[in-house]
Amino acid sequence: MVKLQYQPITVFDTIITDARDACSPGPVHNLVLAYEFSPDLVNSQFIKVHETKAEEWQTDHPPTNLFFSHGQYFHGEDGIQYVIRELKAKSSSRRALLSLANMDTFINSGDRAIPSFMIAQFAIESDVLYVTEYFRAIEVGSFLPINVTEAVLLAKRVIEAIRQPRVIRLLMLAFQAHLTPSFHCLEKAAVDMLKGGEIGVVVAQKNAAQLIEWLQGKKWFESEIDTHGLEEVLAAIKHCGDLYSTAFRSALEQSLHALFEIKKMRSSSSLESAIESRRRQYVELVDSAIAELRRGPGGS
Repeated sequence: MVKLQYQPITVFDTIITDARDACSPGPVHNLVLAYEFSPDLVNSQFIKVHETKAEEWQTDHPPTNLFFSHGQYFHGEDGIQYVIRELKAKSSSRRALLSLANMDTFINSGDRAIPSFMIAQFAIESDVLYVTEYFRAIEVGSFLPINVTEAVLLAKRVIEAIRQPRVIRLLMLAFQAHLTPSFHCLEKAAVDMLKGGEIGVVVAQKNAAQLIEWLQGKKWFESEIDTHGLEEVLAAIKHCGDLYSTAFRSALEQSLHALFEIKKMRSSSSLESAIESRRRQYVELVDSAIAELRRGPGGS
């Protein structure tokens, strides 16, 4: 049996670089990220950059831009206070953990957005704070920096409430890790957070700049595919007669059809290669719609 080695680091960027390098050739099963660092790093620039997003994910109730929050599953502040109480009573406790895993979450979940972050466990042995986390999946380009920051913020809460350790040892185990360009980190696209009336006003005013911004936002890779925004845009455009070109309407209709198809493919566990191929086609269709908008009234 090989003893786990924690790599000493002085910057958290090392974790992201190592994970990206590991996943660049393709998805990796059972990716192990094990590092040790000084408690001083909890106040590093890396944490400051990602802190706002990480705090959003730890709220008891998800903000409007997220489909859910991690805190909503581990009971937010109540869960954190439980960990602190457990460690104060017994620093080596094997019950000082935050769990986001519940079978009711997974059964019949289809392609609905649910946490990939499953569990975080804490213990203090001598002058070492151990933080161990398990993920059913993890995206290492855009989401891992947020996940690392979440882990560090939780460690910071433990340190502030109990005592300053000499070193923090962080272990992150992901059943599958992947690097996905333009990953949207389970945030809702701007157009999907709007009501039909708001979208209708922009369409009626032919505010091309705003429409382009919305369409650009729908090109991101989405863990949960939401068609609401594009449906509303298309419906409003159809009510505007000849205000928009036939080519634009056609590209938008095809984009929406492709998005419906991708959603269906993902819910039926189709091959990732086939889904990715259709997604590339979808992005090309969105780009075509954007090009037609930019062409203006002269478009066919």
